[in-house]
Amino acid sequence: MAGIKDYSTTAGNNTSIGGVSVAEGMLPSNINNAFRAITADIREFYNDAQYVIYGDGDAAFTIAYASATSFTVAGVDVTTFYHAGRRIKAVGSSTGTIFGTISSSNFSTNTTVNVTFDSGSLQNESLTIFVGILSKTGDSIPEDVIDGTKIADDSINSEHYVDGSIDTAHIADLQVSTAKIAADAITGAKIADDAINSEHYTDGSIDTAHIADANVTLAKLASDSVNSSKIVDGSIVNADINASAAIDATKIHDGTISNTEFGYLNGVSSAIQTQLDAKQASDAELTAIAGLTSAADKGIQFTGSGTAATYDLTSAGKALLDDADAAAQRSTLGLGTIATQAANSVSISGGSITGLGDPSSSADAANKNYVDQLIAGLRTRIVAEVATTANVDLSADLQNGDTIDGVTLATGDRVLVKDQSTGSQNGLYTVVVSGTASRDTEYDTIAELSGQMVVVNQGSTNDNKIFLCTTNNTASLGSDTITFTQVTPSNTGTVTSVGVADAGAGEFTVGSTPVTSSGTITLAINSIADSKLATISTANKVSAAALDIDGASDIGADLTTSDLIIVDDGAGGTNRKATLTRLITFVKANTDDPTALAIALG
Repeated sequence: MAGIKDYSTTAGNNTSIGGVSVAEGMLPSNINNAFRAITADIREFYNDAQYVIYGDGDAAFTIAYASATSFTVAGVDVTTFYHAGRRIKAVGSSTGTIFGTISSSNFSTNTTVNVTFDSGSLQNESLTIFVGILSKTGDSIPEDVIDGTKIADDSINSEHYVDGSIDTAHIADLQVSTAKIAADAITGAKIADDAINSEHYTDGSIDTAHIADANVTLAKLASDSVNSSKIVDGSIVNADINASAAIDATKIHDGTISNTEFGYLNGVSSAIQTQLDAKQASDAELTAIAGLTSAADKGIQFTGSGTAATYDLTSAGKALLDDADAAAQRSTLGLGTIATQAANSVSISGGSITGLGDPSSSADAANKNYVDQLIAGLRTRIVAEVATTANVDLSADLQNGDTIDGVTLATGDRVLVKDQSTGSQNGLYTVVVSGTASRDTEYDTIAELSGQMVVVNQGSTNDNKIFLCTTNNTASLGSDTITFTQVTPSNTGTVTSVGVADAGAGEFTVGSTPVTSSGTITLAINSIADSKLATISTANKVSAAALDIDGASDIGADLTTSDLIIVDDGAGGTNRKATLTRLITFVKANTDDPTALAIALG
């Protein structure tokens, strides 16, 4: 609202006070009203005289919210007024009344004032900003007017003291503790003679430099206080060792020789080296054996000249080694007398013979691998319920209920997948309930697929078709293309047996030898029904003698020029049709007396 803040520093510009005109020519009654407005403004100011609203009355300014801790003064640089350290009071309907201290201010188009509030924060609304009447710099407080009664308890800290201003008179008795004394601040001049005793020493603070030479006597040493680290290396001589001292063997050299081992020296009757020399000299074989690590159930064997290794001794191996002879070993192995059997046959009950090589003669026994390879090329036909006609998604298209080539799939159906865009995916698959189909477990290796014949049971396109896997068994399943080629049975070759069924009415008679050695089928033709004959279009297939018209029906009407006859177009030519018109023209052209012919024809 209007008030003292709106008064101008130029008297002539003050033409209104509290809304009352005081301009030249004002009404006399306005004088009284203007004085009343001035007193109200003064009273308002003194209601909170320690804060004022900035304004010089000569130009408008606008306070605006900027953030929770800042506001702006539009279009004017007032940073010197809103300087750091000055107190602020902010008032708003949501903000309430809050107090703070200016932390900084800057100008760029507008003056931005940043405030550290004691509590609370600015809200985005219309604000009224008051400034503390005392500035931090250039204040009007007289010197020496603030005494102890004006200072709150515990309000003065180290920031308020001038360096070096605290002297002895300001320090209370017994208030200087160890923590208050700087390192090396107390010199010998500050300490009275004989004033320091054991109470004043800090534990561990007396070092070598503080002890006078030759003043540490045996009486000053605590029991067990001198150990090996306190004795100078090499300083103990034989005279320092008590004659009754029992020095343990572990104290000699590196401590690896025991008292017992030292005791072995008592039994040495001559020089140890001489006795060692009389033993076998060390060689590569002994060295190799000595380098091995012993363990339970291990045997030693030489793997070469001067090299050795351990091998595992199984329970069976140890049992054989423990046997006295070969007969006992055969008994351990359960062989009975087979090892001594002559060239006659050997009978084995309930066992198997292993280790056989491939047979080389007709009398040799064959091993399973030889037999497996022998029959590897033999294949039986495989029946697949349906075959693909195009690429399928193996993870989604071979599930229960899906459709392939018009056939609805059921779980467990075998499907021939032969048209994948990735050829290595082709093969035989099993329909699953859901998820990704996998290869049929009976045909999931290249050896099981190569050369196989697959018959398709159903399908709009592949019904009853046969497909052959033409991929070699050297291919790699999963990486090489697997190819299935349709097989169409051929009608060429020699027929060795055939049966001909009579269609009825005794049209064919089958002889006793219907098929000759050359493949010719001999049939006797009795009669052929008209319904079995189609148009005979090939020339010379019906002879003239075979044409019998005696028994045919008469035309039943006079001939016309449009009626047709059959003529041979030249000797040995082609039989063609002709109308009677052509016959009349021919007769006329080849008659000497046309008049007589006309009379004859009527």
